[in-house]
Amino acid sequence: MQYREEKGFANTPKQLYVEGLEGLIHRRQAELGEARRARTADIFEHAEAHRAAFRKMLGWPLVGEAPRDIPNVKCELLADEEGYTVSRMSIEVLPGLWMTGLLFKHKCEGKLPLVIVQHGGSGTPELISGVWGGTGNYNDMLHRVLRQGVHVFAPQLLLWNQNHCAVPYDRIRMDARLKRVGSSVTAVEIFGITRALDWFAQTDFVKNFGMVGLSYGGFYTLFTTAVETRIRSAVSCSFFNTRDAYPWPDWTWQDAAALYDDAEVACLAYPRRLCLEIGTRDELFAAKGGESSFARVRELCKTVGTDWIELIEFDGKHEFCHDDRPLERLAADLKGE
Repeated sequence: MQYREEKGFANTPKQLYVEGLEGLIHRRQAELGEARRARTADIFEHAEAHRAAFRKMLGWPLVGEAPRDIPNVKCELLADEEGYTVSRMSIEVLPGLWMTGLLFKHKCEGKLPLVIVQHGGSGTPELISGVWGGTGNYNDMLHRVLRQGVHVFAPQLLLWNQNHCAVPYDRIRMDARLKRVGSSVTAVEIFGITRALDWFAQTDFVKNFGMVGLSYGGFYTLFTTAVETRIRSAVSCSFFNTRDAYPWPDWTWQDAAALYDDAEVACLAYPRRLCLEIGTRDELFAAKGGESSFARVRELCKTVGTDWIELIEFDGKHEFCHDDRPLERLAADLKGE
């Protein structure tokens, strides 16, 4: 062939193709957003049906019959501190799959509530508890919860910083492989947290459950609370927004735009307490997205009110809030019968 042209000569049709795809996505987002709003208008009247559909969206093992057995657990005492002990726990959440975490258990008689305190991206239980020194943007989150007079369990999710922990992994590839077999990394990790609750529920030192988390931990707090009704009160910090603005691969499921966005997921917590915290200067997730999604929550809540849920905008960046009042209220929710 004799014809030749410069490599950039056909850039215009390529650019038009990209713009066409962007336009297509925006139109579909608008169409499916309307479909979602219509579909979830009865989310409070048919909460369990919506919860089941939400679980199905996330994938196996959140579908089907709930396990009836108590998972195997290994526990190693690490430290005997003033007023509490620290142990490393490993829980067999599925055959051959052991989820680990740190348990901070008060020295006391009788039962206390237990709060899941969830790290975010690049995080570990050791980081958020100060085992390695400072806690960074977690702002001493775990110990502030512990000081409320509750036990704390901090699970390790597939999110650690590989420069700090020499255990390599590819979360996005792992998620894609799980989605090919009808699951997702989110489904497996939420299931793992619920299996931890199964074990704690049969102990002689735990009554009632709550959950707190930052960033990815805020994501898991919101989604786990929607799935797991044993969580009575939750604080999700620096996550609540709209997924159209942040379509991260592991936060994306087939047809999710037509099914459940953050606003609808939050409504699955009703009538339990849910506090959503966002920083006004968050450099990762713009506060205006959270405000927009909470407007949708208010719209959905016209028949049930909003006494059970609130959005708090604090003066801060992508970090855990400095105000202890949401944690104090969470503890009060869990200690009340």
